[in-house]
Amino acid sequence: MKTTIKRNIILIGSMGSGKSHLGRNLADAKGWQFVDTDRILEKRYNMPIADIFKTIGEKAFRRAEFEVIKKVAMYHEAVISVGGNFPIDMRTLRYMQKYSFIIGIRASHYRIVNRVNRWIGKRPTMNYDDVSGYVAWMMRRWKPLYRKCDHVLDTTYSHTDELVTSIDGSIKSKGIYFKRRKVHQGE
Repeated sequence: MKTTIKRNIILIGSMGSGKSHLGRNLADAKGWQFVDTDRILEKRYNMPIADIFKTIGEKAFRRAEFEVIKKVAMYHEAVISVGGNFPIDMRTLRYMQKYSFIIGIRASHYRIVNRVNRWIGKRPTMNYDDVSGYVAWMMRRWKPLYRKCDHVLDTTYSHTDELVTSIDGSIKSKGIYFKRRKVHQGE
């Protein structure tokens, strides 16, 4: 079996798929840090993600998100959740694939609708007039990207510990090893 060295694990998928919840639990299980690209953008712009998108527009938002992804893709021993407001572009995905084990996170339509309805006003691209229709449209746009992932999980009916076990099994079966973070004297 061929051994592949990666730096970290990146979770991608639509909003409401469960990336942040799973990411925090996976990071805890591995003893790694958890990073959420939306939280980094919010800190950088000092405003909620929905307001950033409205203020700077989609094109500038995508550029800002790509800059954050370029930085966090270099992190070692990290589980990184990438914002799911709209599908990442192929350039971004190819960049992440160089350094990261990419896991696609998806859930059923009804589960995402249920989750998204709890966040009224907090999602930048969300059409709250037709949540069900918007989620269906978004799921169609994400579908082709899942084929490019190293592993894909459905969070609809699975418990977090089952998902973590599935991820660990996939990593092991594919011969993936993670480059350890160098610890400097005094850390």
